[in-house]
Amino acid sequence: MRIVVLDTEKCKPKRCVKECRGSCPVVRSGTEMFEFETPTSQPVIHENFCTGCGICVRKCRFHALTLINTPERLDEDLTYSFGRNSFHLFRLPIIKPNSVNGFVGQNGIGKSTVLKILSGDIIPNFGNHDIEPSWKNVYQYYKGTELQNYFQKMIDKKIKCVRKPQYIESLSKHVKGPVKDIISRFDERDVLDSLQTELALDKIWSRDVEVLSGGELQKVAIAVAMAREADIYLFDEPSSFLDINERLRIGKAIRRLIDQEKTVVLVEHDLAVLDYLSDYVTTFYGTPASYGIVSLPYTEKEGINVFLDGFIPSENMRFRDYSITIQKSSVREKKIVSDSLLSYQDLTKVFEKSDFSLTVRGGTIHKNEIIGILGPNGIGKTTFIKMLAGLETPTTGTVEHLSLSTESEPANDESTSNLKVAYKPQYIAINSDLPVEDYLLKEAGAIIATSQFKSEIIRPFRLDGLFEQPVNQLSGGELQKVAIISTLAKEADLYLFDEPSAFLSIEDRLIAAKSIRRRIQSRKAAAFVVEHDIVTQDYASDRIIVFLGTPSKLGKAYTPSSVRVGMNRFLGNIKITFRRDPKSGRPRVNKLDSKLDRLQKSQGEYYYEK
Repeated sequence: MRIVVLDTEKCKPKRCVKECRGSCPVVRSGTEMFEFETPTSQPVIHENFCTGCGICVRKCRFHALTLINTPERLDEDLTYSFGRNSFHLFRLPIIKPNSVNGFVGQNGIGKSTVLKILSGDIIPNFGNHDIEPSWKNVYQYYKGTELQNYFQKMIDKKIKCVRKPQYIESLSKHVKGPVKDIISRFDERDVLDSLQTELALDKIWSRDVEVLSGGELQKVAIAVAMAREADIYLFDEPSSFLDINERLRIGKAIRRLIDQEKTVVLVEHDLAVLDYLSDYVTTFYGTPASYGIVSLPYTEKEGINVFLDGFIPSENMRFRDYSITIQKSSVREKKIVSDSLLSYQDLTKVFEKSDFSLTVRGGTIHKNEIIGILGPNGIGKTTFIKMLAGLETPTTGTVEHLSLSTESEPANDESTSNLKVAYKPQYIAINSDLPVEDYLLKEAGAIIATSQFKSEIIRPFRLDGLFEQPVNQLSGGELQKVAIISTLAKEADLYLFDEPSAFLSIEDRLIAAKSIRRRIQSRKAAAFVVEHDIVTQDYASDRIIVFLGTPSKLGKAYTPSSVRVGMNRFLGNIKITFRRDPKSGRPRVNKLDSKLDRLQKSQGEYYYEK
């Protein structure tokens, strides 16, 4: 099957007729490429004039067209499309009752669209835009399949779904008042007190929702969804903005819904959380923003490994040309060169107004080394990063750069730093209407245009397709990619990344980790990465700095240690054990109080390297 996807922001019909008649891949023999749909008057391409072979010398000069060939057998499995030349979704997942059904895949691949279909917010149109879609047609289409009963119950209103949306930033605009009042307003299951305890909402229980942070808003949104009475609970990226402790806490609470004979559907980019929560995993694959295909469900272990491997055995389908494997941190640690780049003494930072203090044990960082920073929110990780960047001055202690680059010029305070520092902050605020390419050229210079940087950094992120889009129109994930690439493009000796995986899909998180490593090795530099995703942190880090203490009160950072020692220290504090998957090498969370969980705790091994 062939799909032609049109970006109407980049392609203007009149411009095409005048400037592109001879070069557009879907224009043949002078035939106009457009017709107009009514009543929207949106341009639609005549697909029958293009084979989508991909080798034609004719290219859209404005990068407005995406030509995709998908397997012919999917021609009859189109479930939903937003328009004739817009995103196409093939198939629907099979939902296993009384279990947690996890969805995994890239951003823009159809996961949220499926949640909206399952909740009844979107009616499948099967690609037919000439008639009004109806649930009766949906039932007839899936008659004789496992989805028949689901849609029959939906038609008869015998099933109720509650959906926690992906984006919760606007929650404070729609609801007002203290957290307790908001949750009690939706408390249909009489679980107000238990939710307060299970989700650790005590500190914000009386606060107004307007003053909550992103992580606190996320917990309120989850609590509101869980308080309502439903048969199926749909959670779209519930771990966003939360630290690993909070992620596992909400994971335990969500899994308790299964004990009450509820069904849960979950979209999640944190592999450890997805593995911990799910009973079954469904893979979504395809081309982001163009088309998505839904696989059959697998057990949680097999499903995640299928996604990482990029190959679906039951369909003999390879959807990625490489497999993702995670090398043991002990192997990476042996490759660290001995040349020191940065040393810092014991540091302290006291904020008198907020009554928060941070103590950091001294350490030495080497060239070609990535230091992972792990700890709960509000414990001082960002403050430490800013001290290294010269944006915050320690109350006591100094940072000493031992090995200076001959090309380096002072980037911060001359008394503390002669190394060039590149810093990606936690919160990205770029208010620019420049196209992405122009913005990157302005921020990072001509390296953006070099073939090496494009092939090693930009293309793996698939950012070149967004080069003409204004920066202020990018999604959260796209903006994160721009910030990471802008930071990596700078000629620095020390790279600092504060939560680079936020809003990114699993693949993009691992691409970011790989890109950071490639860049510091080519520069003989070093990097610090603040990250809550255990799998990404394990994939990226050579050593770990663990932050513990009391959030918003007292933070204590240990000296850099091996990943195994650091992870054992951190996981032992929250009483969670991990093991390694023998096939992919990824860390896997042991189910609480399982045989292996009890064994590892008895041995003091919270993080197995084996």
